Amino acid sequence: METGIRFTGFGGQGVILMGIVLARAAALHDQPAGVDGKVKRKSAIQTQSYGPSARGGHSKCDVKISTEDMHYPFVEIPDYLVIMSRQAYTKYIHDVKPDTKIVLDPDLVHDAPEGHVYRIRATRGAEELGTRVVANVIMLGAMREISNIVSYEALEKAMLEIVPDATFDLNKKALNIGSKLGKEAIHGKGKD
Repeated sequence: METGIRFTGFGGQGVILMGIVLARAAALHDQPAGVDGKVKRKSAIQTQSYGPSARGGHSKCDVKISTEDMHYPFVEIPDYLVIMSRQAYTKYIHDVKPDTKIVLDPDLVHDAPEGHVYRIRATRGAEELGTRVVANVIMLGAMREISNIVSYEALEKAMLEIVPDATFDLNKKALNIGSKLGKEAIHGKGKD
């Protein structure tokens, strides 16, 4: 089974980092046993694109995760669409199917379509930690909770392999906040 995830926002929000961490978690650290007791190896493909300006332009990162061979690397229509800016909403909201789950930050994206929408106040949560720079990690933790695509432990391990050592505690707190916000969204608070 293949699952496609699309992270979107503007340059400087850490959208690419979100995809890299998720792909790494799936491919290297999340190898659960199947019903037959055998390890189900996961494969992951991560692609990215961004606008002409490094900061402020559009940014997109796609991740495809599967327990089977993948023959095509791109996500055409995502199963999960994470939106972290109004510009990204306008650009990517039409690339969905009826059952695509949309995870967005309502403080940055004021519109939302009907359907499976989860509102995660990632920017507000990051501000409460003292810096907006970890809003992406909060959103990633929430998306993991909503999708259950990888284990929390695998995601945390992959993240800590990538972020600077000096930010470990901050990023761990952000991931935990995201997980809590994701659980709240699943149980009705922040979900349409």
